[in-house]
Amino acid sequence: MLSLCIGVYAEGEDTDAYYGSANPGDVSAVLGVIEQARASGLLEDQEMIFSENLGFRTDTDIGYYYDGSILAIVWKELIDGNTVTCCEVKIASPEQLVRKFADDAYNAPHTYYATDLAEKIGAVVAMNADFYLFRDFGIVVYDGQLCRFDTSTYTGNYKKYNCTDTLFIDENGDFRFWHRLEEATAEEMQAYIDEHNIVFSIAFGPIFVENGEYQPCDWYPVGEIDSGYSRAGIGQKDHLHYFYMSLNHSPEKEARWTVNTFGEKMAERGLQQAYCLDGGQTGELVWRGEPFNYIDFGMERTVSDILGFVSAG
Repeated sequence: MLSLCIGVYAEGEDTDAYYGSANPGDVSAVLGVIEQARASGLLEDQEMIFSENLGFRTDTDIGYYYDGSILAIVWKELIDGNTVTCCEVKIASPEQLVRKFADDAYNAPHTYYATDLAEKIGAVVAMNADFYLFRDFGIVVYDGQLCRFDTSTYTGNYKKYNCTDTLFIDENGDFRFWHRLEEATAEEMQAYIDEHNIVFSIAFGPIFVENGEYQPCDWYPVGEIDSGYSRAGIGQKDHLHYFYMSLNHSPEKEARWTVNTFGEKMAERGLQQAYCLDGGQTGELVWRGEPFNYIDFGMERTVSDILGFVSAG
């Protein structure tokens, strides 16, 4: 089973040397780093989502990191007058995508700020996940073990374990989906986990994109899908190539997208798979130890878990 806590930097290592920033009016430095990553073979001839033609917010610098094992770029865009925070990451090895639980244990009673959890794993960049401890439904897998699979009724005829879509991440770093209302026993689910070498799961949803096709959603038990709300999502574009996006309030405007509007915006990035994460005040992108996006209500909320990308160095 893959380790979930690799990549913590050696004491005294100057990781600042791998970071950089660029004004949205001149992204040549970012494009240069992308070319370095391409020349090294890290990008595997994959096309990047980031480009100089995006509708950047001009008051926020673009951030980037490259050390040979990971390329990460963060930026903000204006879409239909809304501020959207984006992050594109390419890693060399699947172990560099980390699921971090508070206290490294399922159902640990403590919650922490995402910035604190990111620091514990030495994340180059990190983001919110599903805040699994906040609710009692959905399939939870951690370190290859089935931790939560509740067959009791959630609402109507739906069971707690399958009333939501589940995102599974396997040992190759690939996204797999288990669809809501899909039936299984706990034994069958653990067999699925073992057969497909599932490392961890995310239990929120819904699915935005599957096999390159946008998936509209007409009913879902969480996320207030038909209301205007802050949103967050993560997708896989190619092999070990990922994209995160959040829609948050900004100082001048409250975020107001339905889940389908947000899903359409994610799908427009050319992702092969994409999935909705917990949103609202939980939606947070951590960059260089600080929130990169404007968090709803202007302050971090403690959470039970994050996703993070770490260096292999």
